[in-house]
Amino acid sequence: MENDSILKVPLLARGWRFVAIALFPLPAILVSGLAFARTGIDPNDAAQVMYGFWAIAFGILNLTKEKQEDEMIQKFRLQAFQTGFYWLIWGLGALMLINYVRYDRFTSEIFTAYLVLFLLNLYIYAAFQLQLYKSRKEN
Repeated sequence: MENDSILKVPLLARGWRFVAIALFPLPAILVSGLAFARTGIDPNDAAQVMYGFWAIAFGILNLTKEKQEDEMIQKFRLQAFQTGFYWLIWGLGALMLINYVRYDRFTSEIFTAYLVLFLLNLYIYAAFQLQLYKSRKEN
């Protein structure tokens, strides 16, 4: 099973970090340009564009190799994905509860795949970076 190509996710070269970092300010520039061009972009659409770009950026960061990819880093990466999904479940529950308290309904236009993917990748990135920080602090 270890050699099963469908289950093996190739990690990206470290140069992809620059692409990911460039994707963070890009949607703000794009949305600002659309607003100045008076295209009549809906604020919800603008938010979704930003969430989409940020989800891609964090996804790239999550799949980028570290300087040293060893067994400990692999374990951290797996733990970060598990932790990210755990935080996502509680985060979406909290958002639904807040939405219910404010608008008397659980659903909202803001609950989209872009938001969920952004939150998931953000949580995974945060969990991974926290583990790296703690391991460096112990040494």
